[in-house]
Amino acid sequence: MQHLHTLTIYQNPAPLLVSRQAVFPGIVALPEGSLLALFSIGQAFDAADTRAFVSHSQDAGNTWSAPTRLSAQEATPEESESFKPLLLRDGTLIATGYVFVRPDPLAPIVDPETLGLLALRNKVSFSTDGGQNWSAPATFDVQGQSLELSGPGLELASGRLLAAAAPFHLGKSGHAGWIIASDDKGHNWFKLSEFYSAPGGNVAPWECRLCEVSPGRVAVMMWAYDSAAGVNLDNKLALSDDGGLSFRTIETGVHGQASSLIALGDNRLLTIHAHREAPVGLIVRRVDITGDRFVMEEELDLLGDASPASDSSNIRNQFASLKFGQPSLLKLPGGDILAACWSFENSQYVIKGFRLSL
Repeated sequence: MQHLHTLTIYQNPAPLLVSRQAVFPGIVALPEGSLLALFSIGQAFDAADTRAFVSHSQDAGNTWSAPTRLSAQEATPEESESFKPLLLRDGTLIATGYVFVRPDPLAPIVDPETLGLLALRNKVSFSTDGGQNWSAPATFDVQGQSLELSGPGLELASGRLLAAAAPFHLGKSGHAGWIIASDDKGHNWFKLSEFYSAPGGNVAPWECRLCEVSPGRVAVMMWAYDSAAGVNLDNKLALSDDGGLSFRTIETGVHGQASSLIALGDNRLLTIHAHREAPVGLIVRRVDITGDRFVMEEELDLLGDASPASDSSNIRNQFASLKFGQPSLLKLPGGDILAACWSFENSQYVIKGFRLSL
């Protein structure tokens, strides 16, 4: 693998005049060869005025259009937004994610004393014109749970849609990773299975990402956090051979947090991991999972700088000190790979891209 160059997908064009902090990117390739990115912009990392924005690239990610709102709809009380895009085979774009209900602009998402969260609602929006126009995000409910749906969905070869998420809370037990599914192209969702649950329910599977390795074979990568012990564990990989109905867990030996993956064929994955504890890095790995093993064949550190470490003394400090995250990988039409993440640079949160060749 080779890191060809680094690019900027979005940064505040007028940082001396206005605060516009960008986080949580998701990118898809459209049929005609252009790229579409969704990300969130607000005046601070967790600001109540954070909204979902759309940007397009016509040159494989080198330059991007000025972002526009996914939807101008405003809720009362205010809602901060985070969505990720999925392109269906029929050309429909789906944006899935969640909003936090913000009754007070100065109320934090996580209460610093109780670790309670603001109300979270899962929502979905649709576009049939390549992301130029989107439906007003509509709430959907899965068994009354607030799901940390931070990654894009997946359209299986069968046509069923899957997404991976955990009921989002910061308790010391009661954690599990869910697979939710839709058989009507994303309008309605139901719980299909659980891809991971520790025996004591103490391990939170956060920032879940999934891909279809081969028809019906689904892989889910997760950031595993032991809520009882207060420590990050190695990333775990859950595998299913029946379209997400049942799973087994593989230990990766990779001590990363937020991660993602894409299928390369022949039982191989390309993974990307945000390593926020020393040694810090944003590392891409080519992995062979033949025989339910996790065998690293090659790796490439895109960061090479130990400065953006997080304070992992407890989960509140860890969330408050994040410097980069939500990495993703996308196959470009020409065969290269576009990696993306949000990053804290020069006192701003920006969306970065890294073009790679395999």
